[in-house]
Amino acid sequence: MLMILCVIFTLFVGGVSAEDVTSDVDNAVLADSISSDLSQVNVAVDFEFSDDNSKITPTFGVVNNTVISQNYDNSSKYYNVKINSTGIADKINVSISAPGYLTQYKLVDSKSVSPVNVKMLASDSYKLGHDVTAKADSLLDFKNADAVLAITTAGVPKLNGKTSEAAIDGILNYATGYVSYGRGNILMLRQTAVDPIDFCFVTKKGNNLNAAIFLNGQTKEAYLGTISEYMTTSQWNTLFKAVGGENAFSFASLANGWNDGVTFDVLQEAAFHGHICEGTLGGYTITKALLQYYPPIKETGNGKQSPGDITSYKVLGIPGDSANDAVIFFLDATSGKTSYVGFNTTSTGATEKMIGFIRWNSQTNKGTIVVMEYDSDTNKQLFEKETGITGDGSLEQLKYNTWWINRIYKNPASLVKILIEKEGLTKEQYLYLVGVEDDDEDEEGHVINATNSHGLDYAYIQGLDLPNATRDNVIANKGSLTYNDFKDIGSKAAKTAKDIYEKELGVKIHKDMPNLMVLTSAGYVMINEQSTEACWDGLFEELGSRLSRKTLLPNHKAIWTPLWFNFLLKQDDGSLMSIYMRYNEDGTFFIGEYNGTQVYNINMTTLNNSALSGGISASAYPDGNYFSIQSISNAWSAGPAFDQIMSFLFHNHACPGVQPGFFIVDYIQENFPLNENQSYIYIANEQYCKDDSLEYILDVSPGLGNYLVQKLTSDEYKGADDLDEEGILIIWDSANNIGQAVSISYKWPSPDLSAYATSESKRAAQIQAFIDLYNGNENPILTENYHTVAHGDSRWITQEQYQTIISGGEGSSLKYLRSLDDVSKEDLLKAIEESKANAESNNTNTNTNSNTNTNTNSNSNSNVPSSSSNIGSNTAQRSYSSVGTSSNNRVNDVSDASDESDNSDGSPSDSGKSYEVTKQPVTKSASNNNLIYAVVGVLIIGVLFGVGYMRRKN
Repeated sequence: MLMILCVIFTLFVGGVSAEDVTSDVDNAVLADSISSDLSQVNVAVDFEFSDDNSKITPTFGVVNNTVISQNYDNSSKYYNVKINSTGIADKINVSISAPGYLTQYKLVDSKSVSPVNVKMLASDSYKLGHDVTAKADSLLDFKNADAVLAITTAGVPKLNGKTSEAAIDGILNYATGYVSYGRGNILMLRQTAVDPIDFCFVTKKGNNLNAAIFLNGQTKEAYLGTISEYMTTSQWNTLFKAVGGENAFSFASLANGWNDGVTFDVLQEAAFHGHICEGTLGGYTITKALLQYYPPIKETGNGKQSPGDITSYKVLGIPGDSANDAVIFFLDATSGKTSYVGFNTTSTGATEKMIGFIRWNSQTNKGTIVVMEYDSDTNKQLFEKETGITGDGSLEQLKYNTWWINRIYKNPASLVKILIEKEGLTKEQYLYLVGVEDDDEDEEGHVINATNSHGLDYAYIQGLDLPNATRDNVIANKGSLTYNDFKDIGSKAAKTAKDIYEKELGVKIHKDMPNLMVLTSAGYVMINEQSTEACWDGLFEELGSRLSRKTLLPNHKAIWTPLWFNFLLKQDDGSLMSIYMRYNEDGTFFIGEYNGTQVYNINMTTLNNSALSGGISASAYPDGNYFSIQSISNAWSAGPAFDQIMSFLFHNHACPGVQPGFFIVDYIQENFPLNENQSYIYIANEQYCKDDSLEYILDVSPGLGNYLVQKLTSDEYKGADDLDEEGILIIWDSANNIGQAVSISYKWPSPDLSAYATSESKRAAQIQAFIDLYNGNENPILTENYHTVAHGDSRWITQEQYQTIISGGEGSSLKYLRSLDDVSKEDLLKAIEESKANAESNNTNTNTNSNTNTNTNSNSNSNVPSSSSNIGSNTAQRSYSSVGTSSNNRVNDVSDASDESDNSDGSPSDSGKSYEVTKQPVTKSASNNNLIYAVVGVLIIGVLFGVGYMRRKN
């Protein structure tokens, strides 16, 4: 028997490749046929973290040859690896890869008979995740806790130049039995590539919630102590000083929501938004009420979109209230699918608590329009009456969250008001609200002129002479499936797929295969009002598939859509062998078939054959999700980075339109890096798929108040030299109360698509080309006319001008920006100082014997707050000296953390008002991603439009 000795390929004997297994698995694939000419090598694999030896299955590959099978021998403790010996050379290059570990390549003497021993070294991200989890366990004692929660920013943020999703794998592998995706007790906060990597571990024991928090990629805890809503003010201040205001409320709100039993769908949306708050819960209740009274009827688009861009609702909102993020998330009505329009329309009578919904039917060219709000004032009064708790501080907000959570699953409709319900919306009225970039026609052929979007124009909607709509009353009864029941659904689906692959292809699936991917709606869709994330644990148990390994991809779908699983096996020849299953509520599965087989190739070759691709779509994918599945599958096979995959999933499909967002975000971060006291706001003017990727990886959103949409007509955004003006970027300086506004432009490349015959293959080829372009690789269809990102119309703006821009710029934010005088930053600051000086000198207060008080102010910009004010209307703030310190503070005695008396030392407290804290810029180290993270010591209340990274509670 041929035995192969492996010699590591590197600069040093015994070293490893510098390549991370999670980013290159091309050599680690299985063949789809069995050869009679076999050789076997026995390989003993030892992982750097010994507890991984029983948890991770490595994958073996041979350059220019094939691995036929691999099986673990329990008695000898090594893998029997069979390879095709036909034409075997004297030296063979063997790869050994495993998730979270560095791929090793060994040049092997094919005539050697000695056994092979391989030492696998962890990647930097994996090691970080593993080490902080081990430290947290030593501090919090997982095994004696009732439950454990992990929260992290790892994923999109980069460590040593690479995305950090492997850190999540390190958490999960160390905390096996305590934390898993399927238990819903690991949450990934949405962040940018330049944000720090933070971790928060929470243990529940009885009524106590204790946390260990690690910041900036450090393995030394920044905080250890209580995180319960019942902590004292003094304890809250300790947490606040140790981790900063944004982190404190983010971690505490998620931890207490989890402890209160909020379902995973809410936790997942809250992680996307950044925290749980009244607005998050209000958006959830609005969504539930909408589905009860105006359930979805038909998915529609604008006629120019891809098949994946259709949605059941169009949403009209006012950015700044967290409810915007919630309804977009639960309805899958994202801006990139042109399903959200939102800017400041309060001048029309709308309020920030209102959200409008249009249920449009493109076949009848009629729609239903509904405007709802969650009644914050009434709900807070009821909360105070029932609990006796008054005030609007962070601790009060945590208790208010608990009060909401106890009601949203009982009668959510009671917490919201329906303000307008009208039927028979015409196409012209519909397009007035959502906007249309070019002239259109109604059902009778009458021209509807191109128009900018008007969003939630409350006066216009109120004035529509339309009949009242008739409510449905769809009452969904909650099911009784358990965690184990949902886990079994995932496990059964995985076992079925394994059987089909072995039966039809002769391929034996082993655990942790990097070339096997599961795409699923589990985790987003609901079955009888129950979330479905536990299916992920069943899939992992059988296949080792995880999001952190990019082998389990949860596809963002509306909560009422079917539960389905698609299994994809990438083979040596580039075939993408797919199996589709839909779960039926009777416990059975529909398994897609085409021409008598349950496995079908959905790669580029298939997509280039319209008859074949159309046949597979109609026969094997009757639920209408073939486009989403084949587009993400082909994109995944091209090896995109984790942040790109997350953008595709958030958008719910891959398309070339998503990808300009990657380059625009890079351009923004490279050309307009944030300095201290600066933050981003983005206003979309040309609205299409790229807005979803921009929103996801720039960490902006309507609910945070830093992403707005005012769709403009094409004659406004079309620029010279094919540079479309995509939107307006504002870099706001909160210290000086001014901003720099620029229009961001994008020019599409000119790919050579002559080799492709169908729209599907052309689309897939462009996706591949964009991924190659982003990764710095050549692509044959991009030989000239590469894309361009640029900026123009740069203006320094005042607070008053900012407010005009975010209010639609008197009809067009972009046109308004162009009309502004081009003044330098220095001149603008000088003018503001002179105006303030004049105002102070002319502001007299004369107290006469008749008690007359005269106040005169000649400041022409009377609506502009002073430089100490935060952006927005109705703004108030409080500053505390305890905020923003860089020291790490610990509460050593965890068991007694909740027994401390209430703020008896007179230390600063934020108990007076709830707040959102501005995220400050981070500074990258030259050698790693241990980023410095500052938090402004300002507590903000009542802000309708926060600027930049505003983590808004409402």
